[in-house]
Amino acid sequence: MEYKDVKNQQHYTAQTVQAIEYMEITMTPEQYEGYLLGNVIKYISRYRHKNALDDLRKAKVYMGWLVEHVADTGKDGNDSGNNSNEWKRAHNR
Repeated sequence: MEYKDVKNQQHYTAQTVQAIEYMEITMTPEQYEGYLLGNVIKYISRYRHKNALDDLRKAKVYMGWLVEHVADTGKDGNDSGNNSNEWKRAHNR
């Protein structure tokens, strides 16, 4: 199976502005970060059951974009507004 570049697929490059670029422009930094993180989680979670290496490669692309975004926004990864305890309570963990 040949890997297709996530960002440069024909159905995206036919547009003047690619979907990922439009999302980055129109979303808040937090929304965009959540979108990227959500895609990393999605592709890693399903790779064993769906597209194997293709999904891992897509996760890697989204992770790269997430790393760039976090670096560009100056975050150090220590978000004092982190909701991990709320998530744990909501999911009984």
